[in-house]
Amino acid sequence: MLTLLFALFGVMTAYCCYSVFFYGGRWVSNPYNPRITSQKQSVVMGTVTDRDGAVLAYTDASGARRYSDNRETRMAVSQVVGDSGGQVSTGVETFHAPYLLGFKSSVWERLADAFTGTPQRGDDVRLTISERLSRHITESFPEGKRGAVVVMNYKTGEILAMVSLPQFDPEDMESALADEEAGALVNRATQGLYPPGSTFKIVTLASALENLPDLDDFAFNCTGYYPVGNYSVTESAEHGVQSLKQAFVHSCNTAFAALSQDLSYQMLGATAEQLGFNENFMFGDLIVYNSSYPIDDLSAEDLAWSSIGQGRVLATPLHMALIACTVARGGLSVEPTLLASITTAQGGARKLPAREPGSRALPAAVAQEIEEDMIAVVKSGTGTRAALGDGYVVAGKTGSAEVSDDEGVAAHAWFVGYVVNDNAPYAVSVLVEHGGSGGAVAAPIARRALQRAINLGL
Repeated sequence: MLTLLFALFGVMTAYCCYSVFFYGGRWVSNPYNPRITSQKQSVVMGTVTDRDGAVLAYTDASGARRYSDNRETRMAVSQVVGDSGGQVSTGVETFHAPYLLGFKSSVWERLADAFTGTPQRGDDVRLTISERLSRHITESFPEGKRGAVVVMNYKTGEILAMVSLPQFDPEDMESALADEEAGALVNRATQGLYPPGSTFKIVTLASALENLPDLDDFAFNCTGYYPVGNYSVTESAEHGVQSLKQAFVHSCNTAFAALSQDLSYQMLGATAEQLGFNENFMFGDLIVYNSSYPIDDLSAEDLAWSSIGQGRVLATPLHMALIACTVARGGLSVEPTLLASITTAQGGARKLPAREPGSRALPAAVAQEIEEDMIAVVKSGTGTRAALGDGYVVAGKTGSAEVSDDEGVAAHAWFVGYVVNDNAPYAVSVLVEHGGSGGAVAAPIARRALQRAINLGL
């Protein structure tokens, strides 16, 4: 019994150390942490700017926390920046409070403040996002619709825009709190879990290319429905006999449902997990909810629905942008980053959090084949409305994720893709709740966002 007691104590100690190491930073920045409230009474909170130096949040002469003078800017970056009261717990104002409130200041920095008689001041934080791009995305989003748009640099992992709608004005929190049902305080880009619909076919295609032989001989006759188990997977049109590439370009549900039966839950699940599903995202710069793919041994029909991004498969728009980045990088993953630089009150540079190096998520040959198929989607398939001019090639995938058996409830509209250009390494993910067709609704939003990023030279 004594040995067992010591063993349990050892396990508890090890778990405590593990929790502090991995979750300590999140505990410190929790809005309910009384030290945060106490620190705000004695420390001048640092300034938050975008990548170009535009001020997004600052402390005025009276000690009050203020935000951009431009209301459109305040709204467009509201979920990223957050609010002074910590209502948006994933916003920079709360999650990076350890920098903004001076928790990261060294003893020497605090002594310098005391010696000069100046009030202690927190660090200034410059973000990777562009307020100009964020405003443009907000203006081009369908009026009255909810959703999210993420634009990233797939070479560096920098988040250039992370827009969530509806939005709120941090200078008028009473209105936001009075209408919590609108969900404006939720960052749909990182917290919204949605069925990814046909954008998940990127994952299914990757799994097939990696695990199944002789795919060059793949031929499937689409008759508009595919019976599997006690159900049938349906398609809006009869595509006839198709190769795997043609099925991907046409976004054929029945072909991918049939393909899933050869893959099995184990193969498809393994590829999904390689690409981040069921992973506990512990990024240093931001909080991202975990996407999920069911890996238990289920029925054939559940497998078929999962292969086309329906059933119990759920993903955030940011995660789908990361999958696009992985394909663009030849199969290498990248960590999303939101902090561009941190400046101390004395003008020095604070070291940024450690970044995880990219890992091999897909074989390079598989990523290359997927890219070619995604280019075909935009050139001649369901994603033609995402195409750019001026010689820029876009690789992408549309999705229309059904969320109800009621045909009167419109599907969620998706588009995921990127620009195939080293001088414009932009990836995008668009989600419009109940937007309908991904090709008709989400793809044009993606095109406008990518074009604006190119014009701004981000």
